[in-house]
Amino acid sequence: MLNINGVKRPGASAPAAPAGKDKRGVQGKSEKEVKNEAFRKNFDRTEFAEFVKPDKTKEKTGGMKIGAAAEKTDGLSENAKKYLEKLKKKYGNMDFIIADYSTDEEADKLLSEGKGEYNVLITPDLLEKMAADGSAAEEYEGLIESSVADINSIKEGLGDDADMVKSYGVKIDANGTVSITAKLVEGLTGKDGTDTVKGNTVDDMLAQLKEAKESQAEQLAKIREERKNKEEVTTADTDDADKEVRKLKNSRQNLMSQIRAEQNDDKKSELEEMLRSLDTEITRRDNDAYRRQHSHFSAKA
Repeated sequence: MLNINGVKRPGASAPAAPAGKDKRGVQGKSEKEVKNEAFRKNFDRTEFAEFVKPDKTKEKTGGMKIGAAAEKTDGLSENAKKYLEKLKKKYGNMDFIIADYSTDEEADKLLSEGKGEYNVLITPDLLEKMAADGSAAEEYEGLIESSVADINSIKEGLGDDADMVKSYGVKIDANGTVSITAKLVEGLTGKDGTDTVKGNTVDDMLAQLKEAKESQAEQLAKIREERKNKEEVTTADTDDADKEVRKLKNSRQNLMSQIRAEQNDDKKSELEEMLRSLDTEITRRDNDAYRRQHSHFSAKA
């Protein structure tokens, strides 16, 4: 079993100064441009999914959406940048956060902003070392995998109470010290009063999590009830909204039939203007549905 706070490996050089923040995001046409282009296409389209605005906070990498919260790559060598991309593709469910930090609190904050199933914080110096030295890369990748295995053991140990943890993090500092953390859901705290639980071993962390659960059983039950109510409301709202959209799309089909049958040019132009207005309304409702769904999944995370 990995001693999650006590593993030390040959150190890298002293941490470099924090590098500039990498600007991440999805590039493309504006929503207005997409709509205008769509209106010029054949009116027979009944699907409007392409109008939904993309989530610009995440980049699709390695089979899932990844959005490193504090990735600082401007100061990295090209070799390190390429190696980072390799890591992302190899470990598609991990969010690699590349940043220097001076305190555990700062590291915890960086890890809490990650978007992966597992968030991995690595200093720039260590990443450079892994990129330049194949044996170092193999060693530290092995430590990451071992840490994830330990996290999975913690999840299994918690059983139905695994939902009390919002996310897990793996931290490897410039000296090769490995540690893992568990960030509790909002409203719960560990024995130190913070929302982050740390332990020297998997058993230690598991014991702390169970202690937090037992001491805050009422609060955890309240959190679960609020989460359940929110999901039920969201589901009901979504069902009602879907019915309205279906009605609008049926109306669109009827309007299309009228346009095809209309011989009078002026009347046909009037109907086409109605069609454009209807398309705009359907687009708006589809966008609202997307935002509700996105908010729903965020609440469950």
